[in-house]
Amino acid sequence: MPELSICMPSHRNLADSRQAIESAIAYCDARDAILIVSDNSGDAEKQAWLKGLSPRLVYVDGGDTSATENMLTSLDAASTPFVLPMGDDDQIFAAPGETAVDLASLPFDYVGVLPVSEPFSGKHGTLGRKAFALTEEEAGERMAKYVAEARGNNSCYYSIYRRDVFVALTHLFLEHHPTKGSYCDWALSLALVCYGKMAHDPSTIFRYNMDNWDSAEKVAEMYAGLFRNAGLPDGAEKYERLLMFLDLFVLATRAGSPLSQEQRQKVGKEVVNRMLGEFIRQVADAPESYDGTVRHLATMALEEPNSFTQFQIGMMMADRVQPGLKDRYVHFVKQAMGVA
Repeated sequence: MPELSICMPSHRNLADSRQAIESAIAYCDARDAILIVSDNSGDAEKQAWLKGLSPRLVYVDGGDTSATENMLTSLDAASTPFVLPMGDDDQIFAAPGETAVDLASLPFDYVGVLPVSEPFSGKHGTLGRKAFALTEEEAGERMAKYVAEARGNNSCYYSIYRRDVFVALTHLFLEHHPTKGSYCDWALSLALVCYGKMAHDPSTIFRYNMDNWDSAEKVAEMYAGLFRNAGLPDGAEKYERLLMFLDLFVLATRAGSPLSQEQRQKVGKEVVNRMLGEFIRQVADAPESYDGTVRHLATMALEEPNSFTQFQIGMMMADRVQPGLKDRYVHFVKQAMGVA
């Protein structure tokens, strides 16, 4: 029985998605895996092509669903123990001569497997390989190594994960997060790293399409757009570390995660020290960029010894990003902790 499903929500037409789909089918043939394509493109030619393409393919008619709904549809169609999210402009390959990780034998304290990640663009080609495992015992050490190895690019989000863990996290985020913004991808990746170790599979090569990020001008525009498209006001990007702190604290300590209560409390302190601490340092280094309320709350958080109280102070700061954001985070917390 297959252990892995590649889950691909697809909105591009046949011409623009064909290369990604064909690479995934070839990978599935090599690895006894399944490709799930949830298609909401409305392209009749593509739909006809998909339906007869391969016995490895599970085709789902996404109709006119939104991008969020289509992502969840592709994940919910999976029944294998592991899933790998994939964009319909990316590619995946099985490297010849390399031994694949046996997913069925992955130890229980491993949440997934990191492939070789190859960010690439049509303009520049491959932009640097990333190939590493996260076998550190402590969540904080795994987070630190992930950030160091990722080198500012979160393409390693596209990895193999235990289905129950990844699907539950994605549902929580896409159904209840205050903004559901694409800028939250780092918080999602780091939460998964907090949950458990990650093995490395040198035989799986994931090529992440960086065409939208292949110049300084595009990076600046895309970065600002991540916050603007999430409904946040101009200038919200200066609060990125605060927002990442809030998101990661909730996602890493949520009820129903693979972590015990004791582990969740320990992770919460790690997230405060690393993420909130960094935001407080930013405020201290550039106080003129933040109003008096934020500066005062940052001082309060610095002096507070309890990590959950520090998180609550962080939520109060969120209202300085956008009025009402704190209350939306309160709802998110309740959903994550199962007390709604």
